[in-house]
Amino acid sequence: MNPNLNLTTMIGFFLIFFLIPVSANFFALLFGNYTSTQLLPDKDLMLFNLILTSRDFWMAIINWSPFPIISGIITVYSYPILQYIFGKNVSPARTELVKRRLINSPFFISLLGLIGWEMSTTLSILRTIQIIPGVDRQTLFLLFIVFSFWGYFVFSFSFFTVDYLNRVSLIPCFFPEGGLGKYANTRRFSIISKHMIVWSSISLFPTLLLLLGLMNRSKFQIFELLSIFKTDIIFQLAGVLLIFTFLITYTLAKSMHTPVRIMEEATYRIKDQDFKTKVVIHSSDEFGVLGDAINEMTAGLAEKERIKDTFGRIVDPRIRDYLLNNEQSLGGETVEATILFTDLRDFTKLSEDRTPKQVLHILNRYFQEMSNAVEAHGGFINKFIGDAILAVFGTPIPLTSPQSTALQTAYSMMENLKRLNKEFLNEGLPELRMGIGIHTGSVLVGNIGSLSRMEFTVIGDTVNTASRVEGLCKGLGKELLITESCYNLLKPEEKERLTFLGEFELKGRFSKEKLYS
Repeated sequence: MNPNLNLTTMIGFFLIFFLIPVSANFFALLFGNYTSTQLLPDKDLMLFNLILTSRDFWMAIINWSPFPIISGIITVYSYPILQYIFGKNVSPARTELVKRRLINSPFFISLLGLIGWEMSTTLSILRTIQIIPGVDRQTLFLLFIVFSFWGYFVFSFSFFTVDYLNRVSLIPCFFPEGGLGKYANTRRFSIISKHMIVWSSISLFPTLLLLLGLMNRSKFQIFELLSIFKTDIIFQLAGVLLIFTFLITYTLAKSMHTPVRIMEEATYRIKDQDFKTKVVIHSSDEFGVLGDAINEMTAGLAEKERIKDTFGRIVDPRIRDYLLNNEQSLGGETVEATILFTDLRDFTKLSEDRTPKQVLHILNRYFQEMSNAVEAHGGFINKFIGDAILAVFGTPIPLTSPQSTALQTAYSMMENLKRLNKEFLNEGLPELRMGIGIHTGSVLVGNIGSLSRMEFTVIGDTVNTASRVEGLCKGLGKELLITESCYNLLKPEEKERLTFLGEFELKGRFSKEKLYS
């Protein structure tokens, strides 16, 4: 048996797909026969009893065949659900079928019962006309009304009972975490439709039956109903009460349906990131409270999105999402990554002749072009250090070939700088020159700082090496330098574009590093 299901599930299944349909039809048949004897005039009772005791084959088929047919259809419909309960054939496609059938079961069972009753009633009347020619039309009309009402009773009782049992016994087991929203387009009755079903079940049809009973006792004919309404105050009062109960029921349904639709539409807009949505409910009941709660939630989501957007401008949006989706604490882990370090040459001299605002304008345009290159290739900028950039490839966002990606990023950065320099020359601004150093090795990626203030970064000898390699660019007259550890991991066609320069001692280090450009 499916581990998520229990005895309550089995009891609920038995009640929904067996006991409720059978008992509803059985009791409706009993009450239909009983009320017919009370509503029919004495002269028509013999005819009614004759129909009940008729040994006509087709009449028996018409009266009794709907029960096994409906039971068989319900059995076939519910069989996949029963299989799922016992853990058989629980493939994803089958599970989806089971869930949809479960949600549709109130609509399906109740409508099936209604169709069976009304077809049986209609065919019985037609068969009666065939076997008893000249039968009184009033008798047939009364029989049709009575049994149609009890067919509608089966429909109404089945729907609301199955719907309730579904909610309390089966749906919590099949949907333990909810998530029924995606099935909103399945067959269902709206709030207004449900209220109209209730009104017709407990007000319209019972009142009509009582009026028919009064007409029978008063020896009136059914076809005299219109003239009776014109003269009898009880019938007039019944008509007025029916109108008022309808208006009250419809108004109540509308007062529930309208705010629910408003809030439903609002939630869809909020789901689509429209945080300017505002729910206006003109009532102080639970719907008003819920509407205000949605507005407060929307304001909170808007503030959260604003913070998230601001956070994404300070750090790479992918790193932002990584940080938000993981528990943050001091420390980190050692991983293999490729570090790209770039720095502007002679930036100090460039800054001496300009105001801080002019320098910031130049830097921001330069950083934008470099950021475009890094982000386009899947790397992330860990930090801006004055006029320098520290970019990381391979962590925490995995890449198939971080060394190749870093190299392609360097080429794009150089192309972007050439284009930017043309713009600067046209604007009378100085050209920029930069150096790029790339190194591959182990880095510690994680949070450093204190419990109250921490920074996500990468540290280690690999970062320092990339920075020192970039520092050699000016002395060697090269725009790009790559260490041997990075070079060895490149593709053959990428290696062909590079030239071995030799071994060089890096600042602050005793060992030498083989460099390529």
